[in-house]
Amino acid sequence: MQNDTLVRIPANAWEQLRDLYRQDWPRHEIAYNNVQNYIRWIERDPQISATLLVYSLNGNWRQTGTYIIIDHTDVFMYTLDSTGDTLKRMLLLLDWHHSYLMNMCLYRATVLEVYRLHRLEIAFDSADLIYHMPQQVAHRFRYDLPVGLSLQRIPPHYAAFIYNQWLNKSVGTEYFIERLLRWNVSMGLFCEGVREPLAWCIRTQNGALGLLGVVAQRKGYGSLVIKAIARRLAEQGYSTYASVRRTNVASRKLFEKLGFRAVGEASWLKNMKGTFDGCELRKAIKA
Repeated sequence: MQNDTLVRIPANAWEQLRDLYRQDWPRHEIAYNNVQNYIRWIERDPQISATLLVYSLNGNWRQTGTYIIIDHTDVFMYTLDSTGDTLKRMLLLLDWHHSYLMNMCLYRATVLEVYRLHRLEIAFDSADLIYHMPQQVAHRFRYDLPVGLSLQRIPPHYAAFIYNQWLNKSVGTEYFIERLLRWNVSMGLFCEGVREPLAWCIRTQNGALGLLGVVAQRKGYGSLVIKAIARRLAEQGYSTYASVRRTNVASRKLFEKLGFRAVGEASWLKNMKGTFDGCELRKAIKA
């Protein structure tokens, strides 16, 4: 472990990395779609490779498929190593002087152990359930639109509006929303004569539905956009999944009513910036 280093996986190897996760779906479907998302993004804008970091441990990603993606402050991590050792060794090497948001993380215990070793304070912690719908089921979604309403992709200039409606907004979030609207599937419910959408949903970097929002409750608008985006994804060959906070009973009931099935657990974790240096860390690990 003394000689462990984080080694970037070159973009021309991402397809090979992605294909390691063509197994045990829907669990590894998320990891597959996560890499595929960035393959598409870098084809659209090669310049993002300057700030997009895809790491392996010591360059040995072919053995366990373990990777960590750092997209500005968003972090995604997956591994085929059932022991979790490879991922933990990688997390210990991150520069924890930064604050990261661990997106839909399947490795809660490992991340919290690294937080403890680095003496990091938790800024945000959400325990979620992962809901999944196979594309064959989503293909069968049907819905009737009330007169005057339409469903359509959301133009990027609505990023500021969605940002202002979102409870979890933070510095830089508007940029991330605008980028998702530009490059990923989205669905908005619009009304004639009303400029802003009545409801919206966007596919995030790992393929999950995100930023679901409505301006008026109890009108069925949320169900409409979920059905529409799930069917759109099915038409493109994708299943649909979402991460829903355990305590959000209303959202859980909504997804379950639509036919989604809970297939796993995930966490959203964010750390406060650390001040712990490498020497102190080595002492803490030995202790």
